[in-house]
Parts: sequence; C-alpha cells; structure tokens
Amino acid sequence: MRRFINIAVVVWATTPVASLALQSQPLLQSFNTPVFLSAPAGDTRLFVVEKAGRIQMLNNGVQSTFLDISASVNSSGERGLLGLAFDPAFASNRRFYVNYIDEQFNTVVSSFTAPVASAGSVDTATERQVLSVSQPSGRDNHKAGWIGFRSSDPGQLYIATGDGGSGNDPDNLAQNLTSNLGKILRVTPTTGGGYTVPSDNPFVGVAGNDEIWAYGLRNPYRNSFDRLSGDFWIADVGQNAREEINLELQGTAGGRNYGWRDREGTADNPAIPDSEPSTVTVDPFFDYAHGSFGQSIIGGYVYHGTGEAGLDGSYFFGDFATGRIFTLRNDAGTPTVPTERTADLGTPFGPNQLSSFGEDGFGNIYAMGINGQVVLIAAAVPEPATWAMFLAGILLIGRACAGRTVPA
Repeated sequence: MRRFINIAVVVWATTPVASLALQSQPLLQSFNTPVFLSAPAGDTRLFVVEKAGRIQMLNNGVQSTFLDISASVNSSGERGLLGLAFDPAFASNRRFYVNYIDEQFNTVVSSFTAPVASAGSVDTATERQVLSVSQPSGRDNHKAGWIGFRSSDPGQLYIATGDGGSGNDPDNLAQNLTSNLGKILRVTPTTGGGYTVPSDNPFVGVAGNDEIWAYGLRNPYRNSFDRLSGDFWIADVGQNAREEINLELQGTAGGRNYGWRDREGTADNPAIPDSEPSTVTVDPFFDYAHGSFGQSIIGGYVYHGTGEAGLDGSYFFGDFATGRIFTLRNDAGTPTVPTERTADLGTPFGPNQLSSFGEDGFGNIYAMGINGQVVLIAAAVPEPATWAMFLAGILLIGRACAGRTVPA
C-alpha cells in the first residue's frame, strides 16, 4: 500500500498547472533606450537593439555588445538604429539585417555576417548595404524602421518606412508610388549587398516603384508576422485623431493602399478636407480614437504557447503615450474588444516609455521601454520544463510499477 501512495504523490506533483495570472518578469539587465528585441529561430540568446546604434546580446544572462555601429548612426529625434531581422538561414549563412538612419539622415538597410552562428560579436567591416531611402531634409520623425522575414516567404525581406516626417505628410509621399516613403517594401537581398525584386511584387511592370508591397502608411513603427499563420500585422501611428492596426492575412496580394494621408484610420483626415486617394483604400482591422486606449500605438505580436489559458492566438499591442498594454483577437475577420493587460503585467511602463515589443527564438514575447527596462511577459512563455517534469513523473511511475501489481 505504501508504494501506491508514493506513486500517487509523483503524479500530483508533476502534473502541469496553468498560470494563474498574466504577469511580467523584468530582466535583471538594463539597456540604453532599447527599441527592439529579436533572436534567430531556436536560439536561446536575446538580442536587444539600442537606439544609439548598438545591439546587446544576452547569453545565459551575461550581457555583451554584439554589434556597435553607433559611429554610423544618427539617433536624434525618432532616428537611430531601429530594426533587426535574422536571416531565416542564419544558422548556416550567419547573416542578419539592420535598419538605421545614417549620418546623412537617410534610411539604410544593411546586412552583417557573423564569423560563426554562435559568435559573441560581429565585425562592422562585414556590412553590405542592401538599400537606402532618401529622407526629407530637416525632418527627424516618422522613420518607422521595422524589418522582418515571413516564414512562408523566407527569401524576401519586408521593410517599413514612414512618410518622412513633419505633420500630415506635406509632400503626400505615402500616396506617391514613385517614393519609397510611407510604404512596406519587399525585396530579395543578395549575398554581396544590394537586392533584386520579387517578380510577384504588385508594381512590377506597371506604374510605381518595383520595391513597393503596400502604401498609404504614416509611421508603421512596429509590425510582425504571426509565426504560425504568416498573417501580417501592421500598427500605424496616427496624427491627431486615430491609431490603427492593419491586418494582411496570409495569401493576401500586395498593392494595398491603407489611405494615409487622405484617411486616418477609418476617418477622413480633417487636415486634408478636399483630398481623395487615387485608388480604393483598405480600412484598418482595428482603430481607436485618441483618448480611448491612448494616442501613439506600439504594435506587437500574436502569442502562441501554453503559458496562459485562453491567450493563444491573441495579438499584443500597446500605446506609447499611456504605457498601457492590450490584447485582441481576430474572430473570423472581426476584432474582439481589446482586453487591457496593464495591471496584470504590473504596469511595467509609465506614460511615454513603452517603445516596442519583441519576440525571441521560441516565440516568447517581451516588452521594452526607453527607460532601459525589458520585461518578459511571463505567462506568454511555453512551459517545456513543466512538461518535462510531467514526463519524468510518468517514467518514474513506469519504473515503480514494473513487475508489480498496484493495489486496488
């Protein structure tokens, strides 16, 4: 009978238990104005982008500088080192890409190559420029800067550009198909620098820049691909009235016009009363008026994991002006009412602090702020260790029961 009781205790102690509440876990390290976080798929390290031009690496809790291009970066205003994307084949080709504003105030997207995939630092001499985009003189805002690869489209690099700055896009660049500003670009980087254009880009062979995938965006500062579905989430910062989230489902053709500057979210832009877009515009998936959830959106990621019951498939986003964090879901094409997560997360960021969300190599989601803080959204962590304990418990049961009859 004693053996039966012991076996029962093993099962009870190792059965996975769902998280009781969403919460955040601050990293012990502090950073200098972190604006992004990423990692190669399956890599346990974290790579934190600092606005001034450095990428900090965390390897088993030890912090070191992975890349320092601060001498080449202008970080005034909304400029800086703004984006990072690891090549889907990083483990073999060791390439990654960055988006920054250079000393001539223009957007530069470049690749760098690590000496080995596990390298602790990268030589700046390995830089190969993929493309550059001229920015309007004297305007230090709306630089966007996000870059990323889609799992279903692994050779193509997507690049978000803002409208170049000032207010209400005075040169109407977001609607101008001969300008790469106010756009999502899609290119195929080549090994030695430069790029080619995918033949299925929407403006290949017709009027418009071949690199353009989508247009009519003001400042698509933070975007993401759902790591499972491939759906493309684009959070576009508004002007004076509305903030918006756009959603391109996997398989959606390029060429969408999201409406800026003629429209702001679902509303006509009151600052441009007589202007009409030249083509049909696409309404945002979700938008909100200033004064409701905030007034400066920060886009995030769709969570996939076991850490919080009911959270799987939820899209995290936040607001810079308020520091509030929310989730919503795509319910058969309709956005659910956002659920506020700020208090559950311990209100990690105050007003004008939240700068970005990030996703590591296993899909765990982080948030960060210009105050130097980076936090893991703890309940958004799959729990393999717990399942390992559970399986170990089953193994113990098997061993304990081998050759014995369990009493009734």
